[in-house]
Amino acid sequence: MNRGFSFFKIFLLGFGFLSISLLWSIYNTDIPIILQKTYKISSFAVGWVMNLDNILAIFLIPLIGVLSDRTLTKIGKRMPYIITSLPIGAILFSLIPWIPIFFGINTPSLILLVLIILLMNIAQAVGRGPVISLMPDLVAPEHRSPANGIINFMGGLGSLLAYFFVGRISVVNRPLGFAIAGIIQLISVLVIFLAIKETKDSIIMTKMEEETELSFKKLINIKDKNLIFLLLAIFFWFIGFNAVETFYSVYMALEKGIDPTLGESISKINLGILALTFMIFSIPSGFIAKKIGRKRTIMIGLLGMILAFIGLIIFESLFITRIIFILGGISWALININSLPMVLDLGNLKSQGTHTGFYYFSSQLASIVAPPFAGFLADLLKTRFVIFPLGGVFFTLSLLMLLQVQGGEPKKEEE
Repeated sequence: MNRGFSFFKIFLLGFGFLSISLLWSIYNTDIPIILQKTYKISSFAVGWVMNLDNILAIFLIPLIGVLSDRTLTKIGKRMPYIITSLPIGAILFSLIPWIPIFFGINTPSLILLVLIILLMNIAQAVGRGPVISLMPDLVAPEHRSPANGIINFMGGLGSLLAYFFVGRISVVNRPLGFAIAGIIQLISVLVIFLAIKETKDSIIMTKMEEETELSFKKLINIKDKNLIFLLLAIFFWFIGFNAVETFYSVYMALEKGIDPTLGESISKINLGILALTFMIFSIPSGFIAKKIGRKRTIMIGLLGMILAFIGLIIFESLFITRIIFILGGISWALININSLPMVLDLGNLKSQGTHTGFYYFSSQLASIVAPPFAGFLADLLKTRFVIFPLGGVFFTLSLLMLLQVQGGEPKKEEE
């Protein structure tokens, strides 16, 4: 087993994360605006429309994770899923803004839009798990936090491109913005396929035969309390983050009391600042965790996010708000870079796809709960400002769950 660590290979793999992050950043900021500004539906309804994809993805990502663990082809375990599903998702994504243009603003048009969104997200869910699983397949456990930092650096670069470049184009020309995001994902899939020879580069290339249970049965029967508490922590912090990610741009565009186009642009700049800070601190956060431990690093990040939400509740100054988004980017990097490696190292090398599925089960479940819950509270209280205290509460719950976790640090030796 080769335990070497190729920074070059990980950077190339990061192109997949770049494209996924870019596409999802545009999706999360623009789809709610399309639904509320164009189709005039309620925040609660927007939450459920944004949720239709997540409900299927929560089943697909763990299922594809365990299926890819059992797959062995001439091009690898993960690659067949990546090169088939992500291009389809990119094409469907590019079609979304054309629906109201070609079919008008009416009920059949809305139904078609939701269907395209659903199919696009199914395709993205099938490809996302295998892309994530490629990292631990290529990297030995002791190097996973720095490696995750590198690929999340690339993911942060994708978000940066979304908020400062493609997102700005999308404000004035949505079809062009969506098309650029789709093309970049097609290019990234080609880069991954040409650069990574999975059967040669993986540190272990065996087919998981000994366990035949599906991932969901394993999830229900988890006996490791540390894994349970860690998955709960992930679930809670993604609820807090997704609530803000879903409704922040709508809050700024429709509720802040300024021109809607200006509000949308400001929201994308602020989210771009968070993405830039996240990108800058992605690689350092992996090395920080290698030095002081993943749990301590994530705890620092959670405390930082709690302070950021308190700041967003108290301050209205644009300058202070942008400082708060810088703090949020640093904190989110400390959390996000080290959580997946922590989950993976509570398993073993033969079950990385399955444990990736556990991680995404928690995050996708949060994606199901957060938008309609936040939308319901926004409708009930007649303000989307509620997303900020909501985020603070759920990051606090995450911190309480993480305090119960023992383990998840790199093992010195793997079988």
